[in-house]
Amino acid sequence: MTSQLLERQPSAALPEEPAAGTPGPWQVLKNRNFLLIWIAQLLSLITLNAANFGFVMQVQHTSSSLLLVSLAIIAFQLPAFPFGAIAGVIVDWLDKRLVLWVSNILRMATMLLMSLSLLIDHTNLGPLFVLTFLTALIGQFFTPAEGASIPFLVEKRELMAALSLFNITVTVSMVIGFLLLGGLIIQLFPPFTIQLSLFTLHIEPTDLLFLFGALLYGICAILILCIPRRAFGQASSQAISNKQLRESSKQAISQLRHDMIEGWLMVRTNRLLFFAVIQCTLIGIVMLLVGLLAPTFVQHILQRRAEDVSLILAPAGIGLVGAACVLPRLTQRIDKLVLTTIGLSSLALGCLLLALNQWFAHTLNPAQATSWLTTSTMILVAVLGAAIAMVTIPTQTLMIECAPEAGRARVLALQFMLYNLGSIPVLLFAALIAQFIGFDRFLILLAASIALFGFWSYRTMRRQRRQKNQARAPRS
Repeated sequence: MTSQLLERQPSAALPEEPAAGTPGPWQVLKNRNFLLIWIAQLLSLITLNAANFGFVMQVQHTSSSLLLVSLAIIAFQLPAFPFGAIAGVIVDWLDKRLVLWVSNILRMATMLLMSLSLLIDHTNLGPLFVLTFLTALIGQFFTPAEGASIPFLVEKRELMAALSLFNITVTVSMVIGFLLLGGLIIQLFPPFTIQLSLFTLHIEPTDLLFLFGALLYGICAILILCIPRRAFGQASSQAISNKQLRESSKQAISQLRHDMIEGWLMVRTNRLLFFAVIQCTLIGIVMLLVGLLAPTFVQHILQRRAEDVSLILAPAGIGLVGAACVLPRLTQRIDKLVLTTIGLSSLALGCLLLALNQWFAHTLNPAQATSWLTTSTMILVAVLGAAIAMVTIPTQTLMIECAPEAGRARVLALQFMLYNLGSIPVLLFAALIAQFIGFDRFLILLAASIALFGFWSYRTMRRQRRQKNQARAPRS
């Protein structure tokens, strides 16, 4: 089931150049039905990332605890495994159009409840953790329904372009939602009070963020309803009994376990594929660590409000997107392992400089240490954003190229599982270690860890070059 689901959805690698006669990613938007579902996907992902940003800011503002911030990130990360496979089974039995608009309505309800919970008590984080988990869980139904609907909404020759566009949208929505929209709402709207006859409402920017998220999810539901039912290739919803659901869920879990074992055997027998899977997992966890550490870094190192994190991290989004636009062509001319090694080395050096940046600022320019520190940090995070893209895109491409075509989905499923399982203990231990040894020392430790992976990348690059040279050498 997991393999089938991943085969229906965008691959992790960026799209290749379209072949002659094949429409490009943006040309497929001329298809009205696909345009509607794509806008719904874009808005829902932007809303999800903006809401996650607001949740993290609320936890940081209320508790100033790295451990609670790590639990906040885990709350919207955890439902992806193992609920994703089971949700895929349920979606296969249901009307995809029904699943899409109902999931948006339910997420609109969770956003409204989150806003209501904050209006009642801004210091009570318990309901926010539960509602964030539920929002992410509902999203596990939306994603496979969306991926399974695309082949019905586009022609066969448009399918690759449609999937490529959905893949691009994931990255763009992360930058817009987490770094721009969430931060802008919190920055632009100051707290205010509404005096009613019986009680007084104190409105915080985070309340407005969740209300705005509810509005966007409502728009997504309307967009889905604008797509005719017949476009999904289904006359009506399939009836499903409890017994069928239980049997299908058991089958999905059994298939998931089988896929994981087969995927692991494929990966372990191919050293280059093993390298790509581990590096993809590493960089995904590093991006989660950025979300964990950034609010505390902005608050305690830069001496700014935690809400300013979107402003400080905006250059990282620019560097990430800018590099993502250039790298697909570079990977055709430069060895992917060379780009990965450069990216990991830059990432390690950037983390080290971030740790030493405060010392440099107070030593080199003590009179303007604060402005120097902020400016140099924004430059460094732009480099880090580009470095992340320089690791992510070549290794994702390498993973797709090295995986056997028949088992590609199982390899992707394995990498997805490793990422989700690995991120939870890393986030928990990272929060505890950072609080115990200090923020600067933790950044140095992180830089050293990334440097070890960079050394592994360098050795892998050297080994591949030797193998190529031996293959080219004339046989005696």
